Amino acid sequence: MEEMNIDTNTCERYKRIPVAVLNDVMVKAGCPDQVLSHEIKSSDGLPSFAGPAFCVRGERTAGGSGKPDVRFEMYRQFRSGSVLIIATGGYRSTAVLGENMTVALKMRGCQGIVVDGGYRDKSSIAEAGIPVRAMFVSPVASSGRFALVEFDVSVTLPGQSTPEVQIHAGDLVVGDEEGTIIIPARGVQTILEDAEKVIEAERRTRDLILAGEDAEKAYKSNDRFGHVRPI
Repeated sequence: MEEMNIDTNTCERYKRIPVAVLNDVMVKAGCPDQVLSHEIKSSDGLPSFAGPAFCVRGERTAGGSGKPDVRFEMYRQFRSGSVLIIATGGYRSTAVLGENMTVALKMRGCQGIVVDGGYRDKSSIAEAGIPVRAMFVSPVASSGRFALVEFDVSVTLPGQSTPEVQIHAGDLVVGDEEGTIIIPARGVQTILEDAEKVIEAERRTRDLILAGEDAEKAYKSNDRFGHVRPI
């Protein structure tokens, strides 16, 4: 699949925009259902992250008789600056990644990990500085029970306002303490520019309110979303 090149500066600018604002802009841009489920949450206290999606699909294995695990090749092919997305297909029995896997990804330039399942070695991973968004923490290892079977494929993860959010290689993943949102590649630049204008409008509104202006008048004098373009 052809990917849009998302540079470091773009990712840094996205990291400064709350996911709540990005969601507001996405709604106005005609793409309202891109926030992942609240069950995929942060528990490590690490800062916001942003990067293009590097998508991996995993599945339950039965006594080692399933498809071969591709995680080592995935490490080699991982693109620096990306966010790893792991779609487990509903697997909940064990953690699906731990400290060593995360360190290997950090060495390849991983900016964050999002998984619709569990992970372990929480404290060690937090110390390594890789933000993780996951459904749960578990001490149980996945060896012989779960395998990563495909990478560089489109995947789906549970959504907040819709059952699933589809994620393609090269879509932008942005996460903060409130949630994670997927920005389709086609809208990365447009959403960024429009969201930054929303931030400025909200700042002007807040300054007026702090100066004693009536809140309704302050809001009416600063149109937050009139400039937002469809994607």
